[in-house]
Amino acid sequence: FAGSQAIASVNSEQRTVIAPGYSAKIQRTSYNIAHITANDMASAWFGQGYAMAEDRICTLMDQVIKVRGQRARFFGSSYIDSDFGYLHLGLLSKAATAFQTLSPEMREMLTAHAAGINAYVSTVGKNGLPALCRNATWIVEITAIDLLAHAKDFAILNSSGLLLPFLNNATPPSINATISSQGATAGLLAVEDSLGSNGWGLGSEATQSGSGMLLAQPHFPWEGELMSWESHITVPGKIDVYGVTLPGIPNVLVGFNASVAWTLTVTPSAHHSFYKLKLVPGEPTKYLYDGNVRNMTATLYTIDVLDIATGVMSQQSRTLWSSHYGPMLSISPLLKWGTSVAMTYQDANLNNNSYLQQLLDMSRANGIEEFVRAHQRWASLPFSHTIATSIEGEAWYADGSPVPHVSDETYAAWQQAVLFDPAVLIPWNFKVYSFDGSTSRDEWVETAGTQQLPGTIPFTEAPQLRRRDFVFNANDNHWLSNPDSLLEGFNPLYGAERTARSLRTRMNAIALTEGSAGRKFSLADVKQAAVSNRSLTAELLRSELVERCTAAPAIQIGSQSVDLSSACAVLSAWDETFNLDSKGAVLFREFLGSFGNVGQVGASTLFAEPFDANNPVTTPRRLSSASSSILTALAKAVQKLDAVGDGVAVDSVLRDLQYTPKNGVKIPIHGGQSGEGIMNIASFLSRNKTTLLPSIPRTASVEFTTGLTDDGYAVNFGTSFLMAVELTNEGPECQAVLTFSQSENPESAYFSDQTELFSNKQWRPCLYSQNEILADPALRTYQVHALTADLDNDGDVDRADLRLLLSARNQPATGSSDKRDLNGDGRITVRDARLLIGLCTNLRCS
Repeated sequence: FAGSQAIASVNSEQRTVIAPGYSAKIQRTSYNIAHITANDMASAWFGQGYAMAEDRICTLMDQVIKVRGQRARFFGSSYIDSDFGYLHLGLLSKAATAFQTLSPEMREMLTAHAAGINAYVSTVGKNGLPALCRNATWIVEITAIDLLAHAKDFAILNSSGLLLPFLNNATPPSINATISSQGATAGLLAVEDSLGSNGWGLGSEATQSGSGMLLAQPHFPWEGELMSWESHITVPGKIDVYGVTLPGIPNVLVGFNASVAWTLTVTPSAHHSFYKLKLVPGEPTKYLYDGNVRNMTATLYTIDVLDIATGVMSQQSRTLWSSHYGPMLSISPLLKWGTSVAMTYQDANLNNNSYLQQLLDMSRANGIEEFVRAHQRWASLPFSHTIATSIEGEAWYADGSPVPHVSDETYAAWQQAVLFDPAVLIPWNFKVYSFDGSTSRDEWVETAGTQQLPGTIPFTEAPQLRRRDFVFNANDNHWLSNPDSLLEGFNPLYGAERTARSLRTRMNAIALTEGSAGRKFSLADVKQAAVSNRSLTAELLRSELVERCTAAPAIQIGSQSVDLSSACAVLSAWDETFNLDSKGAVLFREFLGSFGNVGQVGASTLFAEPFDANNPVTTPRRLSSASSSILTALAKAVQKLDAVGDGVAVDSVLRDLQYTPKNGVKIPIHGGQSGEGIMNIASFLSRNKTTLLPSIPRTASVEFTTGLTDDGYAVNFGTSFLMAVELTNEGPECQAVLTFSQSENPESAYFSDQTELFSNKQWRPCLYSQNEILADPALRTYQVHALTADLDNDGDVDRADLRLLLSARNQPATGSSDKRDLNGDGRITVRDARLLIGLCTNLRCS
């Protein structure tokens, strides 16, 4: 591991820094939470990279290979399409270009974080890595450019990331020939019931103490690259922030400092749009634009492909195409690239290079005003609402994500086209706008105030709400951020207003508002609400369902008469929660399974009373009057349970059926699914990661809608990081649990410890002050150091660094942190130049 990341030292005791450069103290407290302290920001990011690598190195390395477009080189032909897709997105090349435009502190952050990751690998060696990637050929030296590309990959998670299967094979058809099928439309444009969160920001009027309070409850995968990692970063006088991020992304995404606490929830607002191109007859790589002909751009890509059986490396090439909007798509069979029409798209986040800077400004905000200004300046959080609270006792909500800005004429034309044009209607079924690519009228509109991401809506026009009681979000759009202050009149690309909210959104609203209008929360109240496992669907429907089945204790399904008496008795006694020992939760889930995904607005066949925009929290409601279909669904639930394995009793409990496996042990998991109207999600997603590391297994489903299998309900997704924070004048008080635990390494003691905590509804303190940290009986402390010679912070050590050093030869160093003084003798000399040449990568200093 050559270059700025080459020399690292680590010890459980204080030791002398081997040379000026990065130096950080890492304190590991209970559950292996990493607290990184340094005298300068670069060393803090170095320390965070080192600590993160200790827990998550295998996942990160795999992601770097992915965004480089090199998976087929190491893992074989199964990953050819992935490589071509990532090369065509150009994340690595875009990152290399963008890196030079970043602020010096951003370049320093990424460079130092990469140095920390590489220092860890250099320290333990490839054979000292976890078994998941020990001695793997794909352990490479990570650069700042790699990390920026990886951060860009996260930014496009809900846009270009979903479209990879439809751009990596998008090639023009032969004239007068039928092209082969290139994928399917199923699940193409939206993440399946996934990537959600609950977020509460409580102000002084809603808390018993009068302090600001926050609930963060992200619903993210329990495996793969989207697993949160927890840390605390301190540079005295500059930053003191605690929270979670993702492997390879410096700083924190969700967290708190002494003045502000915040969380993010995935927003349904638009961040990309399709464009329908009208092709020139007979020339499918040319399209019409304002009456003129434009040529698509062809790019030839070549990748290395390993033959796993023989070990022989070969090369494959593919030409992929782009319009001036972005990559071409071919979505078979209805939106394929034809001879007269083709689809392309534009993604606001493909060139989002500023959200890391925004997160840093949020992390060091001293109060709500500075926190809001960070959003005003950057408006770059890729796909998230922000929910925050402050030491001043103010709660704040905003959808500051980059949303395309289209003209009124464009939107009016879309409203007409969506009624009859499949190229517009089909994407809209997946909540994606598709515009006319043949006219400049439908281009995104560039306006003042969007310098970071041109063509997006200015932050001044984004939905925002600031209150002293509360704001919240549970992945619906902005409209119901507080029932007493509905947000209306915003651009429709933020999402439709005065429409039904999800059952989970309604459950959050009820938990915040039930009882007296002036309800005041303690931290214990917030914690209890997050894992109460109350089911709004059950609260709305159970009693009526019991009435129906009591009146009709048997139902005929085909030739079989199904006895409902036992099932009815179970539901009658059920407490309407999805706790581990609640009898009735399993039966009710399978009953709901007959109605499809009711999680969003509630199926009309299930609810009798429709949505009322004047009563968004309480409607839809009441059980459908169609008794035969309701009781048939209950009877089918009884049959489904009986068909599982040797049969599952109708009074079975989640403790025996719902689990996540850890080292061969099935840990029972409480919580429910979206259709159950529950805050605490516990579910399974078939597509929730791109890592090649082992997955949580699940046998074939008996019931597709609910995920029931012969082994019960496997969990690999849901509440991922629970955090409840109160900002007091004496300092933040925080309780948390990282549900899947801190380490990805099955050999680690920290692989399942917090999963056991969560199973038992236990929380742990977030240790923030040094007094709290030093008092932890599990505390381990060690220093990490690295020599650095990347003087111009471009992510590499090369001739430019050597020129900088030689230009100062024979001058005194400016201090102990002068990176030019590599040997630490107080002067810039030829000996420093020799050291730099020894660290230079790819012989570019020779």
